[in-house]
Amino acid sequence: MKRRWTIGLGTILVSFGVVANFQEVPLETIEELGFTVGTPLMTGFVFIDGRYLPPPYTVTRKGNGLFINRIQFEQPVAWSAMDEAAADAGAVTTRKAADADGDFQEVAAPAAAPAAAPEAAPAKTKAVKSIDDLFADETPAPVAPAAKAPVQANGGETAAQPQPAAAPTPARVTRTPEEITRMKNELRANLDNLRKGYEQALARGEVFFFGQYQNRVNGNYGTARTLMGVLPQALRQAQSPQDLMQLLNRGGIYFLDMGICTALYRNKNTFPLLAERLEKIQSDEQYEALHRGERSAVH
Repeated sequence: MKRRWTIGLGTILVSFGVVANFQEVPLETIEELGFTVGTPLMTGFVFIDGRYLPPPYTVTRKGNGLFINRIQFEQPVAWSAMDEAAADAGAVTTRKAADADGDFQEVAAPAAAPAAAPEAAPAKTKAVKSIDDLFADETPAPVAPAAKAPVQANGGETAAQPQPAAAPTPARVTRTPEEITRMKNELRANLDNLRKGYEQALARGEVFFFGQYQNRVNGNYGTARTLMGVLPQALRQAQSPQDLMQLLNRGGIYFLDMGICTALYRNKNTFPLLAERLEKIQSDEQYEALHRGERSAVH
């Protein structure tokens, strides 16, 4: 669900819903999908989990993860690679994965659990062991035939008891190598288009609030300029997230909810960076106004 507000010259777009906790990007994913590095930008405004990131901003795709300045901010396609297969095989392997900061760290597969007594177990969720598994279709298998009526000790038969229908077992449909290649290419192209969209939005001077446990907010430059005129001083003076929200409201900022204000307050010590950015914006505006007046006088 999305809602749009217009505030003066600015517009914001809020995506309601909690953003899932990002998993690490497995090395296998990067090997399959590669990576794309964007162009550094001095425009736009980025907040991740309440922490302001000063420019330049470089939007990068590594495998299925999107990063800004080596910090993962979105993972459009969740990925689970090799862990369960290694555990089932009883092998303990170590693979490198790109963590939330875009670096590589050692990730050890979980140790195999001790054998347990046989018992009825719930249906097991299908694990994605490679990129090919993302493109595997599932077709229901035939339902098992009903069991025969039990035979009594005297040779008679009791009435058949109704048996619950067996859950269909999904059957894997094998795709051709050409289909797999095509789907990999489509996935890579979609992720690159998404990365490029964020890069273009930052080039236009837009503002983004990303967070794993909060609403995602995006606004155009008009919204960003209004926010930057209020946020540095409000963050400096605030004594609590509630106080910050009240100070922002007094300055005409109503689109940041308590979740974002709480995250901003946790990173209160970033207000000098925001104040420095505001000074640069004001300096650039004065320079532009001066040259605009000179150009008007000439004509």
